[in-house]
Amino acid sequence: MSAAKTAPRLEQPCFLVICRDGGNKAEPRTRHLKGHLDHVEANWERYVTAGPVRIPGEEPLVGSVFLVVADTLNEAKALMDGDPYVSSGMYASIEYLEFTNSIGRFIGGKIWDSAEAIADRAAGGPTKITTGD
Repeated sequence: MSAAKTAPRLEQPCFLVICRDGGNKAEPRTRHLKGHLDHVEANWERYVTAGPVRIPGEEPLVGSVFLVVADTLNEAKALMDGDPYVSSGMYASIEYLEFTNSIGRFIGGKIWDSAEAIADRAAGGPTKITTGD
C-alpha cells in the first residue's frame, strides 16, 4: 500500500449528519425517493459523500449519513431541510456534528443511473446496484 498523498484542506467547515430511521421506513423511502434524489443531485457539490446505512450483514436500511460542506450549522440544516426525506419526517432522529475531513477518497459524483435503478434498494432490498455500464 502506498503512502497517503498530502491534499489541501477543505476551505469550508464540514458537518456529519447522521439520520436514523424509526420503524419500517421502506414505504416513505420509496414514496420520497425521486424528490430525495432530485435534491441531492441538484446540490451534489455540497456533499463530500452521502448514502444509506445498514446494520452489517442485514439488508434493511436503518438510516442515512451525509457529510455536508456548509459555512454554518444553520446552512447545513437548511440544506438538509430541503431534502424530502427530512421534510417528510421520515427520520426518527437527525444528529449534526462538526467534522474535520482529514484523510480518504471522494466519490466524485453519484453511484446510480436513475431512481428506478435503486428503487428496490431504497425500499430495503438487495445492496447490489445495477447500472447501465
